[in-house]
Amino acid sequence: MKNASEGSPSIPTRLGWVAFLNDCSSEVVARALPLYLTASLGLTPAFVGVVEGLAEAVGILLRGFSGWLSDRMASRKPLVVGGYALSTLARICLLAINVPILFGLARVFDRTGKGLRSAPRDAMVADAAAVGMSGRAFGITRFLDTLGAMTGIVVVLLVGVGPGTVDEETFRRCVMIAIPFGLASVALLVFAVPRITRATKAKKYIAWEVPREARGYLLAVGIFALGNSSDAFLVLRASELGYSFQEILLLMLAFNGLAAALAIPVGRLSDRIGRLRILVLGWLVYAGAYLAFGLVESTTGFAAALFAYGAFYGFTDGTEKAMLADLLPPEKRGTGFGSLQLVLGVAALPSSILTGWLMTAYGSRVAFAVAAGFALCGTLALTRREIRAKMEPASQPPKTSDG
Repeated sequence: MKNASEGSPSIPTRLGWVAFLNDCSSEVVARALPLYLTASLGLTPAFVGVVEGLAEAVGILLRGFSGWLSDRMASRKPLVVGGYALSTLARICLLAINVPILFGLARVFDRTGKGLRSAPRDAMVADAAAVGMSGRAFGITRFLDTLGAMTGIVVVLLVGVGPGTVDEETFRRCVMIAIPFGLASVALLVFAVPRITRATKAKKYIAWEVPREARGYLLAVGIFALGNSSDAFLVLRASELGYSFQEILLLMLAFNGLAAALAIPVGRLSDRIGRLRILVLGWLVYAGAYLAFGLVESTTGFAAALFAYGAFYGFTDGTEKAMLADLLPPEKRGTGFGSLQLVLGVAALPSSILTGWLMTAYGSRVAFAVAAGFALCGTLALTRREIRAKMEPASQPPKTSDG
């Protein structure tokens, strides 16, 4: 019997609104924390890299497992609720601490919540999307997620935060603004998103195996992700070039706006022409943007590179997930999305630590050039003949009858 929730357009949209509220909460805190650690507490980019790397490392322990577990639960929703709740609790804790190592631990808990919820949430979106329309469904959730980041920035700017450096008062004001949005995201998820009963049953025993259907794709994603370090380093680079915190928030507002504007049309385009070409283009844009981040010495040049980076997000974030959804049978979706999160997390650990160390020891030019090099290698892996042969059929929309 077909699941009653299968093909429901409202569930991806509701999950998108949950992500909207959560990003209203998380975006400004994530941008303010590296500046607070470096400018106010005197720590180095290397310390930021260690914090970001450790945060992803802890998430690794949950990402693959939570996806696997969600394939064996009657509903994936409890894992998603727990993940959003843990991230909100971590932001609340930021108000009660004043020691650098504790800020690092709070960041770890925040990313742990993301690790717990990401794969089950993406699998819920895939479960609820109509056949052949996963690109549109992920585009909607990505659009609302990014719109939430923009809204959080606008709220902070409207209350006058950010004209100077990020001192303790400024940082705590950002956190206090963020907390109500986080609580609202959890409430919306609990009361407005229904439990989706699993349509298929997966094996009960633990099998730590990446789904065969997606191995080539995930290998390319992993290579690319070695150059995809935390966006905290972009904030530090902007500050290095002379931007104030308020100006950085305005830049991020424009960056997120471009990503949001592209998310839905690009998702629909990928449903029509296939995911692979769009993903290759997006990864090439990323490599060019990161190379520019290290080379430019003007605020105007940095802004141009950041807009290109926003286009990368719009082209790839939903497309990467939609391609994986196409490659996986329903009973492996949770495990498959868990594998994706695991690959991203494993790569993010050395990526953030390496970028922070290179930025401290050799400067921004070397750090961002190395990241661009990994992105180009990942793109080459994605376009290998044997991988194209496997991906392109899965990336085409289903044929329909003229009758």
